[in-house]
Amino acid sequence: MELIWMIVVAVVIVYLIVSTVLFLFPTIIHRDHGNKVGSLKISAHRGGAGEFIENTMPAFNHSAQLGVDMLEIDVQETKDSVIVISHDNDMYRSTGQKGLISDTLFNDLPPYSNHLFLQFDRVQCVSSQADYSFVKLDDLFEYHKEIVIHIDTKDGKPSLVNSVSELIVKHDRLKNTVWGNMSEAKNDLCYSVNPDITMFMSIRKVIFTYLMFYLGLIGFYPMKESVFDIPMPSSILEQFRDVLSGWQKILVHIAHFLMMNRLLFWHLRRRGIKVVVFVLNKEESFSTAEKYNVDGIMTDFPSRLIKYHNDKKENNGSDVGETSQILGKVEE
Repeated sequence: MELIWMIVVAVVIVYLIVSTVLFLFPTIIHRDHGNKVGSLKISAHRGGAGEFIENTMPAFNHSAQLGVDMLEIDVQETKDSVIVISHDNDMYRSTGQKGLISDTLFNDLPPYSNHLFLQFDRVQCVSSQADYSFVKLDDLFEYHKEIVIHIDTKDGKPSLVNSVSELIVKHDRLKNTVWGNMSEAKNDLCYSVNPDITMFMSIRKVIFTYLMFYLGLIGFYPMKESVFDIPMPSSILEQFRDVLSGWQKILVHIAHFLMMNRLLFWHLRRRGIKVVVFVLNKEESFSTAEKYNVDGIMTDFPSRLIKYHNDKKENNGSDVGETSQILGKVEE
C-alpha cells in the first residue's frame, strides 16, 4: 500500500513539473504561431458600424483612413456565386426587403437601408442619405491591400469557403487575413481548404481552451488557431444593466472573472496567439480591456477607440513631463 502511494505521489509531482514547464514554455512541444498577422490593436467591427452603415465601402474607407489595424467582416454567397460582405443571409434587417442573399443574383441585391440599429448598442442608430450597395469581397481586397481583414465565413458552405480561399490567394493576402467560423466543423473545413491562412478559434475551441486552463492541462492542449476572439462579459452590464436581474448580474460578474484571465492570455501570447475582445464601444470598456493586456479591441466606433489611445498617450506624456520637472527641481 505504501508503494502505491509513493507511485501516486511521484506521478503527481512529475505531472505538476511537466505541466508547469509546458505552461511557461509551450513551444517546447507546440508550434509557435509567431504572431502570423500584424497588429490587431484597433479593429473596426463590420467596418465601423457605429460611424457608417455597416459593411459598406464608405465604412471601410473611413476606418482605413483613421488608421485601424483590422477590418472585421462576415461574408455570404449570392445565387450566382459572388462573395459579398454581409452579416446576415436574410436581407430584411439590412435592406428592409424580404429575401435571402443566397437566393438572389448579385445584380439584383437591393441597397442598404438608410437607417440601421447597432447589434451591440440597443439605442444607437446609424443613418445615411445615400444608397449603399453590397460590397464584393474581391473589391474590398482590391481597394485595401495592406490592412488586416478578419473574415467570418458564416454559413460555411464548401463553395463559399473555397471561393474565399481563392480570393485570399489571388490577392496575396495569406499574411494579412484572419478567417474562420464560430462552428468547429466549419472551422475545420476552412483549415482543410487552406491551412496557411491565419484562423480564429470556434466557440467550442474557446470553451475547451478555458476548460484546459482551469484543469491545469493547457500546456498539453494543441491549438492550430492564431487568434483568440472572446466577448468581455462586463460590457454586457453597460448595455443591459437596467434589464438584468440581480442573479443575472452576478452571473455576468462570474463569467467576467473566469474569462478575463491575465495568466491565460500570457500563456497564449507565449504561443504567438493574439487575444481580441469584442464588441466594445465605450471608453470604460476600452480601459477595462486594457487592464488585462489584450492584444486587440473590436469596436463599432473606431474613432472613439483611436481617440482613447491618443488621449492616453497625451496624458502619459504629461505625466512624464511633470515627473521630469519635479526631478529637475529636486536636483537643483
